[in-house]
Amino acid sequence: MLEDEKVCDNCLECNTCDLDPGKICDNCAKCIDSDTDYKVIEIDDIIIEKDLKRKLAIVDKKKTEKNKNHGQNET
Repeated sequence: MLEDEKVCDNCLECNTCDLDPGKICDNCAKCIDSDTDYKVIEIDDIIIEKDLKRKLAIVDKKKTEKNKNHGQNET
């Protein structure tokens, strides 16, 4: 699950298995296995490829600006 204010930066944290944090989710569904008749999954956002590329470009720009500002503070 992504944090509320976090922009996707391809860290893959959202793909980590809920039962084994050292594993990438493989959709085995063991984490949602139960005796209920139905499941509810809340979907906060759907990211399509063009939006992901735009968001990644924003993150890259912020990182570049931060690195430039950090370098100026050292001199």
